[in-house]
Amino acid sequence: MHSIITSYLLQCKECALPGIGSLKVNHISASADVANKQILPPKDEIVFTEKENVTPGGLIKYIAKKKNIDVDTAENVLKDFCREWKEKINAGEELRLETIGSLKKNSGRNIYLEEDKNFNFLQPISVKKIYEKEEPVTIAKPKETVTLEQTYENEEVIIKRLTWGIWAMILIAIASATICYHFYTYKLTPSSLGNQNHFTVDSADARHTIP
Repeated sequence: MHSIITSYLLQCKECALPGIGSLKVNHISASADVANKQILPPKDEIVFTEKENVTPGGLIKYIAKKKNIDVDTAENVLKDFCREWKEKINAGEELRLETIGSLKKNSGRNIYLEEDKNFNFLQPISVKKIYEKEEPVTIAKPKETVTLEQTYENEEVIIKRLTWGIWAMILIAIASATICYHFYTYKLTPSSLGNQNHFTVDSADARHTIP
């Protein structure tokens, strides 16, 4: 069971042991140690929280798969394991989890995790100077000043545009009135459309004789 719990924790990053507490893997990103001029590598930190009422979740199914037993049997196996080890921890023994550490009681009779001091392949890097991220500086654009002459010029342009618009509307109104008056005076009928000039065609002279 010890190796199964360790394997499940490292894969799922969280593992709950009923009656004991929960283990969780927290990832710590790389950071700068300015005082010692070092770049600290990223690492995983395992945090234990003592709590009796925890739900094991997927751990039961994982045990059933590893031991090739049904889920109900796996749940009973986990309960018996946690109850047995809770009694041993209270008696002063340690629950050893390989590559992780040991669960034990401190002087205050609280359960805590004592992590293993394993070799870390990622070691701190020494640097001469640590550069901190600088915030971008926003330069405010100077406000544009408008002179009195520019104001007069803008007003003249606006007045010219309004004048041309008014004259255009007047011309359109005159043209519309002229067209309406024309159709009102000369009523529009089919016979009034097309060419109004009429021509009289004389009959043709006879150019042949009857035999």
